[in-house]
Amino acid sequence: MLLGAGFARRFGSDKRLAPLGSSTVAETTLALYANVFDDLRLVVREEDAALAKLAAPYANLIKTDKAHLGMGHSLAAGFKDLQWQWAFVGLLDMPFVQEATLKILKQHAALTDKTIIRPRMQPSRDDSTLNEAPHGHPIGFHQAVFSEVAMAQGDAGARDVLRSNSHQIEDVLVSDGGIVQDIDQPSDLTRNRL
Repeated sequence: MLLGAGFARRFGSDKRLAPLGSSTVAETTLALYANVFDDLRLVVREEDAALAKLAAPYANLIKTDKAHLGMGHSLAAGFKDLQWQWAFVGLLDMPFVQEATLKILKQHAALTDKTIIRPRMQPSRDDSTLNEAPHGHPIGFHQAVFSEVAMAQGDAGARDVLRSNSHQIEDVLVSDGGIVQDIDQPSDLTRNRL
């Protein structure tokens, strides 16, 4: 599942449709996730006609009229009537996640007894502890917590779900800066991947 209903206020224009290589930010991210996951949902705003047209070959569209209230509302819309065993939630403005990372996360979902999976950067030799290594997206949620995620509101996204289920989180170590690299400004389109 990809969340793409944000307003990109810092970017200055619709970053989802901004050129990235020979494609757009949105299409790059959609194609990446569609290569790994059998079913894909994209949450967009009601008025996102151009994005909806671009996304149609890749994902089932979930339209929300509550995106202006915060990411939590978009997340809740995406989880409504969801029948999957696992849902990995990524952000449409994060096109630099590696396909190999998505495959690793998907494999872990089939093996874990936890209900939440998230990628965490493999600490470098300079990092003193694993806890200082950042975690990123996509975050995987087992169907056991879908009802909690579907109640998300405001700008907190899934933070409350992560907090209340902290004992159920499995961090999967990856060497992929794309899990934390999003596009906030036009300069991020040309910045080297981490």
